[in-house]
Amino acid sequence: MELKDSIDFNEAPSRVQTNAEKYALRKKLFGSDEVLPMWVADMDIQTPFFVMDAIRDRLKHPVLGYEEIPDSLFQSQIEWIQERHGYSIQREWMFYSPSVVASINLCIKAFTEPGDKVIVQPPVYFPFYSSVTKNERVLIKNTLIENEGCYSMDFDALEASIDESTKLFLLCSPHNPVGRVWSEEELTRLGEICIRHDIVILADEIHSDLIFKGSKHRPLASISKELENRTITCYGPGKTFNMAGLSISTVSVPNEGLRQRFKQVYKSIHFAEGTVLGHVGFEAAYTKGEAWLEELLEHIQGNIDYLDICLKEYMPSITMQKPEGTYLVWLDCRGLGLSNEGLKDFFYKEAKLGLSLGSSFGGEGSGFMRINIATPRSTVEEAVSRLHTAYEARRF
Repeated sequence: MELKDSIDFNEAPSRVQTNAEKYALRKKLFGSDEVLPMWVADMDIQTPFFVMDAIRDRLKHPVLGYEEIPDSLFQSQIEWIQERHGYSIQREWMFYSPSVVASINLCIKAFTEPGDKVIVQPPVYFPFYSSVTKNERVLIKNTLIENEGCYSMDFDALEASIDESTKLFLLCSPHNPVGRVWSEEELTRLGEICIRHDIVILADEIHSDLIFKGSKHRPLASISKELENRTITCYGPGKTFNMAGLSISTVSVPNEGLRQRFKQVYKSIHFAEGTVLGHVGFEAAYTKGEAWLEELLEHIQGNIDYLDICLKEYMPSITMQKPEGTYLVWLDCRGLGLSNEGLKDFFYKEAKLGLSLGSSFGGEGSGFMRINIATPRSTVEEAVSRLHTAYEARRF
């Protein structure tokens, strides 16, 4: 599908007077409504017009009651993943879920027992930790190796951490917050270890459409049939099409035995059938979104390049490795010589920027900050201006 007109991602309506989380919580979290919020992982860019058009069309009907999820919804995603990532999913493998985090918690309950060990790879999206510990499972950290801003998996440490009580591995692919798009070789080696030790893998692939030139997302389950049979994958349009507020994602469970275990817990939680508007928005996104996404990726890449140039030229004590995927940039602020509390004071109070503190992704993120650049260019420019003013005042 081709767009009739180019989309201007630099035009976005203000969200200040809405209940948008990143704006509504500014004073509580950062101490001031003057803080420019660039933390929550949604976009300050309009949800695509074709999604909004589908929702408006559905609202012409005066009843918003219970509805079944149509097979055409799942089929739209099946075809999207086949065309974009070369992986074939079967309809009978798929389940609705309101969110990836809900799916993670469900899988922990389905495939582990209290006291079992679950592996995560810090620094990582913080619900990975809480989902394990709040379900009374044992958290095992397989910390990523960082080398001048580039991260890789520590396979030797991973294998050494596994014992007979290790049951589940939580993979973030692409990785939030470090922006890695794992290579086929890395995923193959990870899979071999999990197969050897009979570990189930949950792959959070919610960012898998947000991939920049030079990188390619490989669905973990597509590596081999053997690996597919122990992989549960989380997908969804929320990040790609800025529609997280519709609370709709999917889970794919190819192996029949795992699917029955998953279904047993799934039915006990009663996720039901999602929302009426979520259904139509989901299907519109996957059937009409290809050209829109390509333009979005160019816009985000431009924001990444702009931020990188500004840091190198004006604030060299703050560095970044350009992300291979996601619209999140992992800023290395260790050159500022500040503690985590010092970073909070500098960014929140002095620069008046609401970024995610790196240590919230685990102690391994200490000294880093995460910034969301899925915004109009003017927002990134304002953020750079504020940061530069504070940087110069400190004389770093």
